[in-house]
Amino acid sequence: MASSKRIATLVDSSNNLPLECVIRRVLRSSQDDEYMLLCPVDTPVQILKSTNIDGWSAVSDEEVEKILPAAAYALAKIHMHLVISGFCYTARGGFCYSEEDIIEFGTDNGQDIDGLPTEGVEITCFHQDGVHYMIYTPSDPLLFVAVKGNNGQLQIADDDLLEDLAVVDAIDEETEFNALVEEEAALLESLLGER
Repeated sequence: MASSKRIATLVDSSNNLPLECVIRRVLRSSQDDEYMLLCPVDTPVQILKSTNIDGWSAVSDEEVEKILPAAAYALAKIHMHLVISGFCYTARGGFCYSEEDIIEFGTDNGQDIDGLPTEGVEITCFHQDGVHYMIYTPSDPLLFVAVKGNNGQLQIADDDLLEDLAVVDAIDEETEFNALVEEEAALLESLLGER
């Protein structure tokens, strides 16, 4: 597949914003419907705030709107650009990390933070109005299952397709593949670091 044909655009129907994605796989469901497994081109980012007591907490949508300029500035200082995309915020620019950079998110009492991945990588931090914020990316890839709608545009698949065994297997394979790539990179880094 030519590289220009490996990019697809999902449009978030709630705000009409696009999200550019790499087509990871084109597959068929058990009912022989074609679907795509997509991963954002840019780095998906989320923002947490320090609670000083419980560790980190999620930031409400209203609060995110207020701190976006400060978040964009913090990313710009490390040569990344905040993109207000459909479905999620993303950051464009070079960002590399190793296995040691992955941190587990949770509260000080060990509980997961509702609605957030349990692992991620800190990209940068910033302060605003006396609050400490962290911009991070989840360590697991953000995958979207998409199908072509009646209008020919890609849209997020219905929940019933996410339960289809062929789709579940494809997501599992993609997750395993990404884990193998990360392990190989970590092994190579450790071998090169020993010299």
